[in-house]
Amino acid sequence: MRMLNILVADEEDEELDKQREEEARAAYEEEQARLKLREEMEAKQVAEANMKEIKVDAGFDPTQPAGGAGMDAAAAAGLGLGGAAGADNAAAAAAKPPGMPGPAKKEDVVFDITTDQIQDIIMESPVPVLLDVYADWCGPCKALAPALEQMAVKAGGMFRLVKLNSDNERSASQALEVKALPTVFGIRDGKIVNMFQGMPRDEEMMRNFMMGLMVPGTEFNPPVTAEQKKEFAVLSTKLIKVAGSASFPFSARERLQDRTVARLDELVKSSNMADAEESAKTVRSLLSNVVRDPYEVKFRRVNLKNKVIAAKVASRPSATSILKSVGFAPEGTEGEALIIGKGKKAVNVAPLLVARDCIDKWIDKNRYEIAKAARVKRDEIERARLAAEAELEEDEYDSEEDEEEQVDPNACTIKLRIEGKKKVHSLDMRADDTLSELVNRLPGGVAKDEEIQITCTAKRLIVKSTDTDAMGMSLREHNLMPTASIVVKVGRIGSTASEASKSSLAERAKARQERKKGEHNMASIGIYSKDDNAKGELIDGGGGVWYEHDVTSDDEASAEDDAEEEHDSVEEEDSSSEIDDEEE
Repeated sequence: MRMLNILVADEEDEELDKQREEEARAAYEEEQARLKLREEMEAKQVAEANMKEIKVDAGFDPTQPAGGAGMDAAAAAGLGLGGAAGADNAAAAAAKPPGMPGPAKKEDVVFDITTDQIQDIIMESPVPVLLDVYADWCGPCKALAPALEQMAVKAGGMFRLVKLNSDNERSASQALEVKALPTVFGIRDGKIVNMFQGMPRDEEMMRNFMMGLMVPGTEFNPPVTAEQKKEFAVLSTKLIKVAGSASFPFSARERLQDRTVARLDELVKSSNMADAEESAKTVRSLLSNVVRDPYEVKFRRVNLKNKVIAAKVASRPSATSILKSVGFAPEGTEGEALIIGKGKKAVNVAPLLVARDCIDKWIDKNRYEIAKAARVKRDEIERARLAAEAELEEDEYDSEEDEEEQVDPNACTIKLRIEGKKKVHSLDMRADDTLSELVNRLPGGVAKDEEIQITCTAKRLIVKSTDTDAMGMSLREHNLMPTASIVVKVGRIGSTASEASKSSLAERAKARQERKKGEHNMASIGIYSKDDNAKGELIDGGGGVWYEHDVTSDDEASAEDDAEEEHDSVEEEDSSSEIDDEEE
């Protein structure tokens, strides 16, 4: 008992030691994390303290090349340098070339938006957009924002500056895959064309970025790679979907869902389930084309004169009503086409996504009825096809009956087989042809010392080549018209039936002996023991029994049966020939 208590006490001490070690490790890790956080905060404070102030001189114009009018002092001082050059820059700004817009009001070119305003302010903007994603706690963001605002004001409305708070608008920030702040996107015609993260290195970098964004046909410096273009295309698609969903109210979404389902049910009432499903899939394809590429104009136009669309959409008012409910409108006065987003850079895809989802759910809900209707439709089509084929065959049969058939009364077709071979030859002969002429046309020819026997079982005819009278008779006289099947046996002159029979019997006996001398396996020889099945010990008189089995394969058995049938047929032919000789 005392020993047991000692063991229990030792286990408790071990558990207590482990618990203390875990607590010490957790405290150490917590202290390290605290030190790391403190270092990061100190580094951030140092960076903010050492960060240079970004200023844009009064004469900065992103549309003018470096060294142009109004930018001499700025080019000399560089971005972020002002002071004494301010008066000169102001004078240069006053001397802006004619035709350039003057400074704009800040509220007209600078927008601080939410996600639900992206569609109107950014995607449908008539001018390029500079999208600044920032956060209130970000020091570099606070330094960059005033410089960008001054640029937008001085550009006189040639581009918009749109600011988006990443903390408040998480969905848009995630769609844009923002990984650092500030992040600035250049957007033209609703598509992201370039971006940069953090503070611009110098004035020249910012100038190249703005020139590539604002001036059509001008390349960015450094140029945008093909991989970056693909990445920007993906980000543009994500942004337009997030913008459309945010700008589409929930109440409007519910109304559109109810309206779409009602129009789909009307399709069934106006036709049948199979045709309604085909129309719904066609409408879905048209919506998917726009959702896949909302910038492509050709997908926004639906030609109602197209053969497929005219049959499955234009002819059904419910289908066209679904398209109109998501924003499609008639183009022109004749109404030959429907168009969506006319004159806009990009289309709000949110209503199209809602309608497409409704179609998918409706098809899934009615899949059994759709499958049943499709089977019925296939059966109707098949019955119509069979009826058309039957009518065509009947017309052909009637036309054949009307035509008088021209049949040659002297034509004769002989199906000929050489005995011992399987191939059947077809010979076209005349009624006046004799059996001798038939023999001359035998495949392979006949030697002079060979005897021919012609047998026609259907006509009960057996003729040998030695019978000159019978061989000289015509096919009509032998009643082999208009067609007959014969077997031709070729043999040597002087060989009798008895010799052939003996030879056949000898060959069969020899073959049987050869089979007995063949190889055997475990299937042909069995060793059985009455004791312990130790077959190796029972071979030499151990009390076991040997059984020898004659194994005959199916091929050998069939060959033997064929030989017996051949011998029987020879005997029957000989006997029949003898009977004919006796009758004569």
